[in-house]
Amino acid sequence: MPSSFNQFGHSVPAWKVVGEARHAHPETPRRRRGPRVLVLGAIVAVLSIALTAISSLLFSFGTAGAVAGQPDKLRPGCTWDSSAYYVQNCQVWSKSQNKNVIVQIRASEGSNRGVYLLDGMRAREDRSAWTTDVKAAQVYDRSTDTTLVMPVGGASSFYTDWDAGAGDQNATIKQETFLTDELPAYLAENFGVSPSNNAIIGLSMSAGPAVTLAERHPEQFKVVQAMSGYYQTDNPVGALGVFASQTLVSNYTNGIVNMWGAPGSNRWTENDPSKNVSKLKDNGQVLIISSGNGFLTPGELAKLAPQDQISAIALEMLSAVSTILMQIQATQSGANVVVLPNYGGHTWENWGRALRDGRDEVTETLRNTPPVTAKTQVVDATGGEVADGTAKATKAALRAADEPSVLPADVPATTESSVAPSGAESATPTEPPVSATSTPSETTGADAVSTDPALTSTDTSGTSTPTTTTTTSTSPAR
Repeated sequence: MPSSFNQFGHSVPAWKVVGEARHAHPETPRRRRGPRVLVLGAIVAVLSIALTAISSLLFSFGTAGAVAGQPDKLRPGCTWDSSAYYVQNCQVWSKSQNKNVIVQIRASEGSNRGVYLLDGMRAREDRSAWTTDVKAAQVYDRSTDTTLVMPVGGASSFYTDWDAGAGDQNATIKQETFLTDELPAYLAENFGVSPSNNAIIGLSMSAGPAVTLAERHPEQFKVVQAMSGYYQTDNPVGALGVFASQTLVSNYTNGIVNMWGAPGSNRWTENDPSKNVSKLKDNGQVLIISSGNGFLTPGELAKLAPQDQISAIALEMLSAVSTILMQIQATQSGANVVVLPNYGGHTWENWGRALRDGRDEVTETLRNTPPVTAKTQVVDATGGEVADGTAKATKAALRAADEPSVLPADVPATTESSVAPSGAESATPTEPPVSATSTPSETTGADAVSTDPALTSTDTSGTSTPTTTTTTSTSPAR
């Protein structure tokens, strides 16, 4: 009998079919299929079609939804970066600035968590220093299962929206709009990053702005890490520092006015992270903060020229003072503060060490803390926004919960007893009534949840005090 060989090299018989195999017994006529066989065949055919359709739908849905993860997949319009570690350079359109912004991105393994890393005062226009001076994608390796987001550029911008043009070219700078409105939509569509499950990290010039962005956008950032920053900017010394740094680095001599208006204005107060640090507590966010001590390490001394050594010492000592003040202010406000001990000067060696030391705190916070699903805004009876309305609403609700029943002990708790008699005047509130309306959050796909109805409490004088009604929405918004 002839033989052949299979894929493993073993000899097997080579069978040969001779003649017509369909009729082993040609003398036996074939039986005709009965109704039962035809019905069974029809059922099998229908089931096959149905299973095929279902598998096609499942496959198409899986493909359409597989935007998260896949770090080895190059996204449309992106190129691989020379720093390796699956970092890709993507062009992201910024409508507010009328230009494409390069963003260096390393995709997660499959989670929706994102970590934004802002650059320093001397940010380049082609690469982020987080890929050149510190291999952030190596620190936040694939085991962290996070998408790294490293916007390129932003030198002297303080990562904010400017009131007017910057420098001789009258450049439009809308960094806050880009980072909190335009970029999240791109990341969600192309990398599966949730707009409400992110960390933001800044250093030197961007440390204070990173804290401010977290304070102003709690629905996006759950944790902020700030390294070697300057946080008390709404004062003459802080304004002078902003002016000096912008002038020396980018020749933005008009930045002292064009960025936030004249020093001392409301815009300067709004963008001073130390004056708004209590918002971190109100929002339930985590602040991770650090600075060096100004004493250069042997490695820093070996790498830096003498003139750079002087600036690295001076800048870090100034930062150390500001950081200690910020730690005290944040702690006094009741915010959740994590202080990372560090040493060294105002260098990338220092910041690379802080990135590694803070990594576990950042990733743990992103994994364990539920995302903020609503941004509550409190308005008065006229529709005007109430300053610190969210905190007031919370205090009012707690006060109402602690007070005794709204009815006297000798009045039966019936529906009729709570209705004022005809002609009686209603009680006048001691304060204008406030209500809370929510701005929809970044989280999608969940149903809206509302706490209703509003509670009314009565003090000993019989004056009713309205509390607030808060609505938590989980529908998408910007």
